[in-house]
Amino acid sequence: MSTVLVIGASRGLGLELATQYAAAGWRVIGTARTPEGLSRLQAVGAEALSLDVSDPASVSGLSWRLDGEKLDLALYVAGVMDKGDAQTPPTREAFDAVMHTNVLGAMQVIPPSRPCSKKHRAHWLVSAAAWAARH
Repeated sequence: MSTVLVIGASRGLGLELATQYAAAGWRVIGTARTPEGLSRLQAVGAEALSLDVSDPASVSGLSWRLDGEKLDLALYVAGVMDKGDAQTPPTREAFDAVMHTNVLGAMQVIPPSRPCSKKHRAHWLVSAAAWAARH
């Protein structure tokens, strides 16, 4: 059985990917920040891991939770967006939240996950899910 890791799988594109891979017979390991997100993952048959990609303490535990896993595919679809518009510049807080999740989150999550994927020659896909969800 093939295994896919879906980072940011609590709703939207991530949850849909987790659902479709599970329906296709894959073993799905999905991450979510909230208890509700973890419950949604479990409901579609995924193994749910708590992970907040914007929190370094949360990210630091990912490698030991994945220790020994053999991933065939890893998908980074975690993302947030600022609800502002083009007429108003984002606040520093809003900008930091978007950058910490969408950019720094991926940069922090992928390296600890790579040993699981490298040993098994898994493929990585990093998506701008927050922008895709808006359109």
